[in-house]
Amino acid sequence: MNSLFFWVQPLDNKSPDLIFKGREKIDNQSTAQKIVSEIYALSGKRKELSPEVTVRYDDYNFVIEVIPTEKDEENRLAPIVIYGEFTKEENFSEWVETSCDSIREVVGDNLKRTLEENTLLKVNEWFNEVLEAKKNKLDNQKRIISITFGSLVPVLVGWLLQANGILTLNPIEVTTLIGLNNLWVMLLILSLIKSFRSKTRRR
Repeated sequence: MNSLFFWVQPLDNKSPDLIFKGREKIDNQSTAQKIVSEIYALSGKRKELSPEVTVRYDDYNFVIEVIPTEKDEENRLAPIVIYGEFTKEENFSEWVETSCDSIREVVGDNLKRTLEENTLLKVNEWFNEVLEAKKNKLDNQKRIISITFGSLVPVLVGWLLQANGILTLNPIEVTTLIGLNNLWVMLLILSLIKSFRSKTRRR
C-alpha cells in the first residue's frame, strides 16, 4: 500500500510543522517542502463530509483535513492534513481498512491528537463511496468496449469474407446476420442497464 502523509502544526504555534510519511517523521526540509507543494497543488472536487472532515480530490490523489479535539494555545482549531493516493485495486476494502487504521494510529501515537470516532467513520464511508464510484465507472467502460467490439466484429468478419470471395450472401442472409448482430448488441445494452440499476439501488 502507498503510505499516507500527515502534516500538522504544533499546538504551541512556534515549533516547526510536523510531517510524517506513515509513522516515519520527515526531517529533510526539501522532501517536506515537496510534499507541502503537492498538497497545495492538488485541485479537483471539494466536499465537506462533516464539520470535522473536509476532502479535496481528483481521480488519483486526495487531501483530507480532519479536526482533532485538541486546540492550539490560542484556543483555535488545529487541523491535520492527510495526503495520499487512491488504491488502483478493484478489491479496495482492505486498503480502506488499512488506511483508516493508519490514520487512527499516526494521529494518536505520533501526532498525539485525538479524533472523534465519527470523524474516522466519515473518512471510511467516503473512501468506500469514491472507490465504488471509480470501480463502477471502470466496469461501465469495459461493458461499452464489449458492446462496441461485439457489434463491429461480425460486420467486419462478414465484410472480409465477402471481399475475399469466401462467403457470398443473398439479401435474406444479410438481413438475418444483421438482425442477429443487433440482437447481440441489445442483450449487451440490457446487461449494462440492469447492472447500473442494481448498483444504483444499493446506494
